[in-house]
Amino acid sequence: MFYKTTKTAIVTLMLIAISQTAIASPISISDVFNNWTKGASIIGNSTAGSWVLSGNSITGTGNHRGSLISDVSLNTDFSFSVNSIARDDDAFGLLWGFQDTNNHYRLTWAQQWGESGVGSSTQGSEGIFDGFKIIKESNGISSILYSSDTEYVRNHNYDISVLGTSNGFALSVKNLTNNTDIFNQSITDTTFQSGKIGIHENYQNNGNAWSNFNVTTSVPEPSSLAIFSLVIIGLASRRMKKSA
Repeated sequence: MFYKTTKTAIVTLMLIAISQTAIASPISISDVFNNWTKGASIIGNSTAGSWVLSGNSITGTGNHRGSLISDVSLNTDFSFSVNSIARDDDAFGLLWGFQDTNNHYRLTWAQQWGESGVGSSTQGSEGIFDGFKIIKESNGISSILYSSDTEYVRNHNYDISVLGTSNGFALSVKNLTNNTDIFNQSITDTTFQSGKIGIHENYQNNGNAWSNFNVTTSVPEPSSLAIFSLVIIGLASRRMKKSA
């Protein structure tokens, strides 16, 4: 009887370990600054200036070009959000499903100088285009999954969030300065169902102020695992006492 009961408890424990629950985890600014990889700008694959830790924010030095890539990969079910104060008139955005500079998804949002040769230009020049774009970079080839001519407002604070699903992802942007929803777009594309996350800037003379990094992932539920572990220990202890 003990064997059957213990076996049932172990099987149940294994099933719970497999089951997932979403757990949100804020990432400290120091962890992002110290542990994430400081790379080149995704636009043009070059670097200028550097990232700087400033109080509760990460900013860039003058005319900054660069990226910050997470130290871990995320699977399909995740969310990643960050606040960013736009302090110049060039380009910035998010990265997810990141394999390398030639394979990833990205958001690029520009007021003056954005993605070269991608989309239609309203105020840009020399093939550099403005507005809001969700781009898939596959084997070094850029394709637009969504675009808008909407530009950001300098010195406004934005909450930018991407939610990964089994069918693709959803991206939303909210202006925290005036409490306005800017975008909420769902994209069906499963090219990169796992990968790293990150942020990027391109020629930001006054780099954005990035803060409040948050990640939600699907992980085993600790409380349930602990409860069933105690059940197994209790059953084993009870059996030992009967055998004594």
